[in-house]
Amino acid sequence: MAHVTVDLKALTTTQTRLANALGITQQRVSQLIKDGIVVKDKNNKVLIIESLKNYYKFQHTGTCGDDADEESLDYMAEKAKHERTKREIAELKLAKMERNAYSAHTVELVLTEMLSNLRAQLLGLPTKLAPQLEGMTKETIYSRLTEEIEDKLSELSEYSPALFDEEVEDSDEDSE
Repeated sequence: MAHVTVDLKALTTTQTRLANALGITQQRVSQLIKDGIVVKDKNNKVLIIESLKNYYKFQHTGTCGDDADEESLDYMAEKAKHERTKREIAELKLAKMERNAYSAHTVELVLTEMLSNLRAQLLGLPTKLAPQLEGMTKETIYSRLTEEIEDKLSELSEYSPALFDEEVEDSDEDSE
């Protein structure tokens, strides 16, 4: 059995050979040297073992060096948060496409229109009912006003999801 007589930690290579071995460009190796991930010895040669360890840590944690263990947890947590956020955005987009969710702007437009119509109808009641209620008893007037107001309010309960579709289409046209 052959024994290795060379100190493996002292093995060196050139930037070009390391780039070929890692499947990256020589310019990328130069950047990794500037970032302290790839390490050189006194003779300006790349230390293979230490550089590979640092490169591996960097690839999997986004950090390198003594603070890698502490920062790797933060990096992985941030990466998980980022992926969760991307998933939530995709779920919201899908819900909008399936018409199961609407933007706040669309809801605001539909509700504003509905409430504006209700306001106009309620404000029109005195003009409409005054001639009809003239000379009637308080009970009859109260009953008739209550009936008309309830009729107008019931129109709100007859909301149709199609109202939102129309607003979505209008909003889509506006954004193009």
